[in-house]
Amino acid sequence: MKAGYAITTYKIQLNYKHLDWFKQTQSLFDAVLAFYYKLLEKQPEILELSNQNLLRHLELQTIKQRDGTKPEIPLPFEKIPLYFRRAAINAAISMYRSYMGKLKTWAEKQIKNEKPSPPKRLHMSMLYYKGMYKDFDEKSILLKLYTGRAWVWAKHWYTGRPFPENAELMSPTVVIKKKKVMLHIPVKEIVEDGRTAKERVKQHESFVAVALTTSDTLAVCTTIQADGSASHPYFIKGGKELAHRRKQLLGYTKRSSAPENVNGRPNAKYYQKITRVTDHYAHEVSRKIVDYAVRQGAKLIVMPGYSNSFAKGTLPYLKTNVMDFIGRRIIRYTSYKAWQAGIVVTFNSVGNAKKECYHCGSVIYKYNTEYQPPSQNFYGGKNFRCKEGHKGSTALNTARNIGKSFYGAFYEKAG
Repeated sequence: MKAGYAITTYKIQLNYKHLDWFKQTQSLFDAVLAFYYKLLEKQPEILELSNQNLLRHLELQTIKQRDGTKPEIPLPFEKIPLYFRRAAINAAISMYRSYMGKLKTWAEKQIKNEKPSPPKRLHMSMLYYKGMYKDFDEKSILLKLYTGRAWVWAKHWYTGRPFPENAELMSPTVVIKKKKVMLHIPVKEIVEDGRTAKERVKQHESFVAVALTTSDTLAVCTTIQADGSASHPYFIKGGKELAHRRKQLLGYTKRSSAPENVNGRPNAKYYQKITRVTDHYAHEVSRKIVDYAVRQGAKLIVMPGYSNSFAKGTLPYLKTNVMDFIGRRIIRYTSYKAWQAGIVVTFNSVGNAKKECYHCGSVIYKYNTEYQPPSQNFYGGKNFRCKEGHKGSTALNTARNIGKSFYGAFYEKAG
């Protein structure tokens, strides 16, 4: 069985004594980045080179060589560490390639919108290559910082979740957020089962089908066995709590007598809290989905395949504000968590999964309570009935239909 790997970014908070050192270092990093960005603007033709060759080309232009050869355009900063400079060059290359890519797309597609403008602020958080940090252990790290006069090594303690065993810690990025200094560390883990979804289907692995809703039950899972039968339904709740916390925060924005403006947006701090709350529930639900799949021994998770744009969605809740529907975040977070566990996430069109009975295929009529008349167009109906007498949870019926459709499209064809 071939192996693969998963990379997850861990965010940990540093305890510091000299915030000004971090700001001085970031300021110098941005200055070096801006120098190389402007150098790239003068010679866009060199973008044809690979990133490694492009970095070497820029260094030859700006750095004195070992044989004493003076550069064409000397770097106007003294005593810049090698790996600090290279991180800034790579940041400049990435930023310039991104802008030129947007410009090319705009020119080729002749988009009517305004021509893309160059980045207004030449800034990127500092990536620390080896040589800029050392003695990285479970509690502390040594970072090389610029004080404004000289480079010094400073030890910093940090707090955050522990790193997994036998994982490779890659080059961290220092992110300054007001008075917080965060370390974003990509963590590389080996995934023993690196098979593709197609390979797993051919071997008739059982899989988990998932339906997402906007009710109290945010997700419903069911296991589809190798023979196509659905079993072990699992309901993940939390929608009411999420709706309550959102409503509470939105209420603060309406009652606020002195709105706080961040980047020109009134009450930005409350909207940021809504985003964080939504992320919390999305992470929680995605973790429960993956844990359920592990318990069931499933090697595939089939999620509903929505269109890329909310405007193109056929379901009513897909056309609402991006903060209202949590499903997309759940899908995104489930994808990488599942891969860490050796499970592949794939997608299947919702189609008529919400409109047909899983047992007989007839049209379903939805309702919330027995006192409401069932209807095909009942928006948000938790329960359903069909003409053949089948009834149950609408969300579970959708999950089963998604699984049934995926099984018929791929498993039966695979023989």
